[in-house]
Amino acid sequence: MTGVLALPVEDAVPAPTKADEEQALINRCLAGDTEGFRPLVHRYQRIAFSVALRMLGTRADAEDVAQQAFVDAFAALDRFAGEGRSNAFATWLLRIVINRAKDVLKSKKRTEAPLEVEVASDGAAFAHTPMNPEASVGQAEQRRLLEAALLRVPAKYREILILKDVEDLSYEEIRTILGLPITTLKIRVVRARAMMRAELETKT
Repeated sequence: MTGVLALPVEDAVPAPTKADEEQALINRCLAGDTEGFRPLVHRYQRIAFSVALRMLGTRADAEDVAQQAFVDAFAALDRFAGEGRSNAFATWLLRIVINRAKDVLKSKKRTEAPLEVEVASDGAAFAHTPMNPEASVGQAEQRRLLEAALLRVPAKYREILILKDVEDLSYEEIRTILGLPITTLKIRVVRARAMMRAELETKT
C-alpha cells in the first residue's frame, strides 16, 4: 500500500518470552511488590503438588511440601539466576520440591504397600494415552495401581520416573533439577522402569 512504511525487520521488537515474563515478576518481588509472586504460584502449583504427591503418597504431606517449597523459593528469589533459560524457574522450584519431599521421606522412614498389575516391558509406565470412555474405569484402576507401585520404588529412582514419565520433562530439565549428568539420568530411568515392572509383577 502506498504511503505506508513498514518497520524494518531489525527494528521489530521481539515478543517477551515466558522466561522474560517470569523474570519480570521476580524483579517485582525483589523490588518489594510481593503480589508479583502470585502468578508464579498459580502457574506452577499443579506440578509442584503433583510431584510432591507422587513422591510422598499422601495429600496432606504433598500440600505441606508444595506450600513450603513456594515459601522457600520466595525467600531465595535474590539467589535465583534464570539467565533467560527456558523453564528456569520451574526447574529451580522443582529442585526445592524434590529436596523437601526427600526430607519428609527420611524423617518418616516410610514403607509402602505392594500392588498387582502388569505393564509393557518397554517404554514409560506412565505413558500418556488418549482416554477411551469405554475403558476409563479400567484405566483409572490401572493408574491407581501404577502410582501405588511407584511408591515402592526407592526415592532416587522414583524421582526420575516422576519427572520423566509422569511430567514428561526433558533430560536437560531433569539434569538441572537433580544436578546429575544426563548419562546417569538415562541409566536411572532404565533401572527405575525395571524396578516398576518388578513391583508390578510380584503378585501376578
